[in-house]
Amino acid sequence: MQLTKLDFHPLSFVPEGADVLVGRADTESYALLPADGAALLEKLADGMPPESAAGWYAQTYGEGLDLAEFVADLDELGFLRHGEPATVTPGPVRLRWLGRLLFSPAAFCCYAVVIGWAGVLMAWHPQLRPQAGQVFFTRSLLLVQILVLFGQVPWMLLHESFHVLAGRRLGLGSTLGIGTRLHVFVVVETRMNGLLGVPRAKRYLPYLAGMVVDLVAVGGLEILAYVSRDGAGGMSLTGRVAQAMAFPILVRFAYQFQLFLQTDVYFVVATALGCHDLHAATRAVVLNWLHRLTGRRSRLVDLGQWSDRDRRVARWYAPFFAAGVAVLLGMWLLALLPVLVGVVRLAVRGLDMPVRAPLFWDTALFLAINVAQFGFYFYLTGRNYVRHRRTRTRRQQV
Repeated sequence: MQLTKLDFHPLSFVPEGADVLVGRADTESYALLPADGAALLEKLADGMPPESAAGWYAQTYGEGLDLAEFVADLDELGFLRHGEPATVTPGPVRLRWLGRLLFSPAAFCCYAVVIGWAGVLMAWHPQLRPQAGQVFFTRSLLLVQILVLFGQVPWMLLHESFHVLAGRRLGLGSTLGIGTRLHVFVVVETRMNGLLGVPRAKRYLPYLAGMVVDLVAVGGLEILAYVSRDGAGGMSLTGRVAQAMAFPILVRFAYQFQLFLQTDVYFVVATALGCHDLHAATRAVVLNWLHRLTGRRSRLVDLGQWSDRDRRVARWYAPFFAAGVAVLLGMWLLALLPVLVGVVRLAVRGLDMPVRAPLFWDTALFLAINVAQFGFYFYLTGRNYVRHRRTRTRRQQV
């Protein structure tokens, strides 16, 4: 090892119990190091030559180490620079003031008032309590579909925007991005690079911010439904539309408790437990249980690739991981299945109308659009499957 200073990208050092989480915010490359390893890395990053750092380590901790292997591991993580331009230090974070405002004590008091007021109203007025039938604010299935699909877009953007602003409140360059699910469905995603580089206690709010605004949105919509009632106390069109938008928001809120997915609640739980890859570790533990149960020991996953903490927690966390399936079933039984039954009933009623009736053509157009959607989805799925098979066949032939 030569007496030459190593050149590092900017690194963050965050204590995590007895260990230290070290990483690059720009590439989201992190490693959990023991305290002595993190201290050595800090010396190297501050410009101490490797041989001097090795001597300092031996004197401080009373033992030597393979510095060449240590540096090679750091290089594999992408911490070292090799003639690359220095990482540009980001300038002032835009809208940081707005994040501070929306997550100030005064703002949370306002949120609590809205949620509490809506809770009291729902306790005293059963018609305000969310239920699946509220999405059918009209007999027109086409209008219901338009509201459910497009009326939710602003609320989903608001959910993700609160994640972004909670991150920007901490000075992170959080952004909104576009992703896909199942190669077809377009979704909005939040990217909070550098969040692992802040103390653990400050990560909870960025993870929970979207769920907070979901509850505020539902509360506000239910209050709107209440104050817009007609003279006889019945729901006006405004109130019915408000409730039709509120119910899907609550369904998405419940979705966050499906712990077998990497949802907002999962990240809160993993952070509280001091884990960094709990999802993958727990998935491996569950798969190993299934492989042992079915006698396929050759397919056991090596758990050594995860930290001791992740492995220990994963063993008792696995049942909670699986409990997310119960949440999914509950959503189907309490929300999606009743909505599906309502759609079928309205569709049957609409098709039973005379051909000249507007409701008949409304239902026919609704069915045609949905058949086309499913047909397009299955077409893309089949095409992707065929392409995957062809690619795999070519690789085997080569």
